[in-house]
Amino acid sequence: MYRVISPLLLLFASVFILMLGNGLINILLPVRLSLESVDTDSIGLILSLYAVGLLLGGMYSGHLIQRAGHIRVFAFSAALGAISILVCSLYTDTWLWAAMRIVIGFSNACAYSVMDGWLSDSSTPKTRGRILATNQVVMMGAMFIGQFLMVLADPMTHLLFVLAGIILCFSVIPVSMNRNPGPVIETNESMPILKLYKRSPLGVISCFFCGILYSAIFNMLPIFAADNNITGLQLSWFMGSSILGAFLLQFPVGYLSDTFSRRTVMLYVIVVSAVAGLLIPIMLAADQFLVVLVLTGITAGICACLYPMSIAEAFDRLKQSEMVGAMGSLIMVFAVGSMIGPYSSSLVIKWMGSGMLFTFLAVIQGGLAFFIVYRMQVRESVPSDEQEDFVMQGAAMPIGVHLDPRTPD
Repeated sequence: MYRVISPLLLLFASVFILMLGNGLINILLPVRLSLESVDTDSIGLILSLYAVGLLLGGMYSGHLIQRAGHIRVFAFSAALGAISILVCSLYTDTWLWAAMRIVIGFSNACAYSVMDGWLSDSSTPKTRGRILATNQVVMMGAMFIGQFLMVLADPMTHLLFVLAGIILCFSVIPVSMNRNPGPVIETNESMPILKLYKRSPLGVISCFFCGILYSAIFNMLPIFAADNNITGLQLSWFMGSSILGAFLLQFPVGYLSDTFSRRTVMLYVIVVSAVAGLLIPIMLAADQFLVVLVLTGITAGICACLYPMSIAEAFDRLKQSEMVGAMGSLIMVFAVGSMIGPYSSSLVIKWMGSGMLFTFLAVIQGGLAFFIVYRMQVRESVPSDEQEDFVMQGAAMPIGVHLDPRTPD
């Protein structure tokens, strides 16, 4: 294992530092906006715009890498992300923060493209899975730790914004010392979304619903926490439990998804997630914070697992030569859902209270469950022994187009 990972240690170091900064930013922005008494729907709209930047970055990052190379684009991405968070520290203007949210989404998408291309070029068909798994451990571990940086200073001051900017800039140092200039990027045409939908309706729809669910829960949890007096170290644990659940639950859910009918497993885990989410406000009112952490990890973790399950469901209906193009379209579908999630859930919170966040999620999950049942009635599932493997993927970081071990060399 060490022989496989050792040539990539500097890149993984940069990835860890970059995601450490993003872990802090993802909790800092909604908390600061809430403390500034910004309307909940405005907060949701600002947070939704991250997906716009992510989509734009996914469309244009390949051209940037071809023009400037992997290391320069990574440095560009980190610097652009640092600029965006530092600008946010200067003025608390909703329009400015909305624009900066697009910028940081764009910069992260470019950084993810660099990681994907570099790691895939450094892997072989036998090592792809291990490298992808290591990358996910590094990224999710960094985001988990980043939540606890919130306790270092008062979010109403500039210090946490400056710290986030420093961390993002620092991420450039390890990768810039790499002797390897990086691979030549290969461009791939996406499969049209309509064509992909005809081949795998459930794969496309579940990916869209996953975008709504994932972006809603991970962006609006800090707002729910603020309304329920979850602050300081408790807030870090609350948010950290969601990230930890998003990582840990991929192992049992992935095993079940590969062993049994994927649609059936998807249906059951959605029900479990909805029930766990609905219990969170009840357990919080009963002052059972430890139980709340477990329930949050379960519901957020299952929402995160829907993304790789959606990809696997789509891949079950595709030829191997079609998978790379389909992955690009699925990322676009996920990004569109991510644009809707935070804003729509923020409207529900504004009109009905923060406790309705999990009711909103349960309703969306119910809609997806209904569609799964419908698809089970009109089309037979692929036998479990013929299903494509579940591959761990982070919905927050939709990379792995070339690194996915299911795609052709």
